[in-house]
Amino acid sequence: MERRIRIIWILSLLSALLLIGVQGYWLYNQFRYVVDTYSEELAEKALQAGDKEHAIRKATQKAFYTYIIQQNTAYSNEKEDSTFKHNLMFSIVHRKPDEGEKDLPEDSVKYRLFMNAKMSPDSMHAAVNRAVTNFTNPFRTELLDSVISADLPGIRYSIKAWTDADSLSYISGWKQSGSLLHPTITVLYAYSPFEQKGVAIDIAIPSQPLFKKMAIQLLLALGLILLLIGCLVFQVKTILKQKKVGELRESFVNTMIHELKRPVQTLKTFVSFLADKEMRADDIAANQVAQDSMFELDNLSAYLNKLKDMMRADTESTSLYPITFNLEELTEKVLRLMHIPAGKTVQLSTRYDMESPWIEADPVHIANILSNLIENAIKYSETDVAIEVKARQKGRELWLTVTDNGIGIPFAEQEKVFVKFYRGTNLPNRDIPGIGLGLSYVKLITEAHHGHVSLSSHVGEGTSVTLYLPQ
Repeated sequence: MERRIRIIWILSLLSALLLIGVQGYWLYNQFRYVVDTYSEELAEKALQAGDKEHAIRKATQKAFYTYIIQQNTAYSNEKEDSTFKHNLMFSIVHRKPDEGEKDLPEDSVKYRLFMNAKMSPDSMHAAVNRAVTNFTNPFRTELLDSVISADLPGIRYSIKAWTDADSLSYISGWKQSGSLLHPTITVLYAYSPFEQKGVAIDIAIPSQPLFKKMAIQLLLALGLILLLIGCLVFQVKTILKQKKVGELRESFVNTMIHELKRPVQTLKTFVSFLADKEMRADDIAANQVAQDSMFELDNLSAYLNKLKDMMRADTESTSLYPITFNLEELTEKVLRLMHIPAGKTVQLSTRYDMESPWIEADPVHIANILSNLIENAIKYSETDVAIEVKARQKGRELWLTVTDNGIGIPFAEQEKVFVKFYRGTNLPNRDIPGIGLGLSYVKLITEAHHGHVSLSSHVGEGTSVTLYLPQ
């Protein structure tokens, strides 16, 4: 059984870890996808901010400029770069609006730039346009910063110079950087590509939008993981409970054998005595044997009845038959019939603080409760035993208390003693008879009366058990 339980635990744990690992891998891929998508979205907004910045500078030019492009195609036979390139030269001159077309003066500003021959005319025109705009109205970081702040509110970023030795690679774009939990992107904005001028915009991707986009996936994954862990815990608890039930069943059987062995052995001795004709002739001895036999039979019957009542009280079919009866008379009767074991001196006392001794409850079960509590007080005490039974009326509630000066119950076990079959660990003698049903029976019957029970105990000083019964 132990080996099978261990195998079940190991397989369950491995299955749980495998499923959690698969779930984690799925979440990782989902997170990467969300990071990539959001990064692309931020990068596009940053590049659009650059286009806005260029449009603002172009719209605020203070003069009209005319530029003329002259180009021819040259071939480079270098091994590492055997591509066709345009040799582009354009000149820029300031003209007044009313001036017509005429040849460019000698002092006009001339640029000679190189670009890939495969570049489309539109791209070439856009690049030249940016260069002209930068010449007429130079780029300012403050303007770009204000545009980005307006377009990306709440986003942390920084703008720094962009340096690159290869002018042909000066094109706008973006790339990812940072770690998985702290991702960042670097947006490369070329405000004048042919002049090898641009800036790098480092943007820290905030985590809140990422987790907001993954809210459904995270909640679903968390729910599945919690469900899996709950099932695993429930399985482990069920196995442990079944194991404990098996141990209790074994302990119960052993205790039952121990408890029944003494009266059966005693009755066997008495039967042997009655089988002897000479011993039977002694009337005094015969009468004593008959009395002792009846006493042992009464004990055996009481023990079996207690066990039967306990088992019946733990089922839904248990019925109470409450009537109005005199509590003082019932208590005195229980005390009078209580068996005092040899070697112990027991002092019993009662105290009643009630307007009337008449209460409403099931007298049979109340008598059994008192009998159980007093038997425990005698059983788990030293030689000199002092027991007090006190009844007090508190409003519409009856407080019935049994107090003793016994060995007491450790604080850590005071809740456990009401569990069926549980026995304390501080017993002075493990041979003390009992199967741990007394206090569990007391609690079940008290709750069946819609009441509750409390226990107060100190090791070496005694125990006090109080029943609270509504009236």
